[in-house]
Amino acid sequence: MLRTTSVSPLDRDKDEVLDQEQCVPHCSTFLGDGVVRKVISRPDLDLPDFPLPVHIRSVGYNEADPGWKEEAPGERKIFVQLFWCVEGIGEFVFRERIERIGAGEVIYHLPGEDHIHRSVDPRRRWCYYWVTFDGPGAEAFMKAYGYPQSPCSAGECPVRLFQEIEQLLKQRTPYAQRHAISVLTEILALAGERHSETRRNGMVGKFIEAAHKRFQEPEMTVGLLARELRIHRTTLNRLFQKEMRLSPGSYLEQIRIQKALSLLRETDLSIKEIAYSTGFSHVSYFCAVIRRKTGMTPEEYRLNAGMD
Repeated sequence: MLRTTSVSPLDRDKDEVLDQEQCVPHCSTFLGDGVVRKVISRPDLDLPDFPLPVHIRSVGYNEADPGWKEEAPGERKIFVQLFWCVEGIGEFVFRERIERIGAGEVIYHLPGEDHIHRSVDPRRRWCYYWVTFDGPGAEAFMKAYGYPQSPCSAGECPVRLFQEIEQLLKQRTPYAQRHAISVLTEILALAGERHSETRRNGMVGKFIEAAHKRFQEPEMTVGLLARELRIHRTTLNRLFQKEMRLSPGSYLEQIRIQKALSLLRETDLSIKEIAYSTGFSHVSYFCAVIRRKTGMTPEEYRLNAGMD
C-alpha cells in the first residue's frame, strides 16, 4: 500500500527535497510496499578516482511498517553498512544466528553479507538511520574498531551527523568526500562509546582509573596494582592486551611520559623535579625514556618546544 506522506527527518522541507531530486540523480525518496525510505548516494557508485582506503557510498533513513521485510544477496552488497535504530525493533538474519535491535542500538554488515531484515515490532514502525562505505580498506577499517557484530547499545542516534553526510554527498567534490569520512568516524566512535565503557567497568577500567590517579608514585607498578586488585598479573596483562591493544605497563608509561612532556613544554621545573613528579625514581632512566620516545634529551625537547 502506497503512503501519501513521508515523515523522514531527512525530509525537513518537502519542496527542498523535490528540488534536490531534480538536480542530484542519486537523491531519492521511496514511498510504498510498507516502507518510507530516503537515500542519498554518490552520483557514480564506482569508487572515486582519488585514492583513499574508504569512501562514503550512501546514507539514508528507513521507516518500515510491522511485517516489512527486505532481502538482498551479498554479491550486491559490496560495502559496509551501519544501522542505528531510533524506534521499533528490527531483525537481522545472519548466516548462523538472528539478531534484533531496538531504539538506541547499532549493528553493521560487512561486505558480501546477505541483507535480510524484518520489522518485527507489532505495534510500531521500525525507524533507523544508516550509512554505507566502501573502498579497498572498508572491511578492515570497520573491524579495526573492535565492535562485535551484534546489537551494541549506543544511545540516542546522532541525526545531525547523518544529515551532515547527506549534505556532503550532494556537493560531489573530493573535499566533501574527505570531510564525509571524518563525520563517519565520529558516528563510529559514538556507536561504540557505551560498548567500550561497559567493557572497561571491569578490571581493565579499574587499572586505568588507578593508573591516572597514582602515576606520580614511583612505587606504583603493574605488579602492585594487580595485587591490590586481587588479580594475577598475567591475567591482568591478558585482559588489558585484549581490550586496549597494549600492555598495562606500556599504558602506565605512556601516562607518565605524556605528563612529563607537558611539564617540559609548559613549566620551568627542573628535569629532576619533573622526573620525580611523574613517577620516575631515577633521573637517568627518565632521560633515557624521553630520548627513546622523542629522539631528544629532555633539555633539547624543552628548547624545541619553546621554538614552536
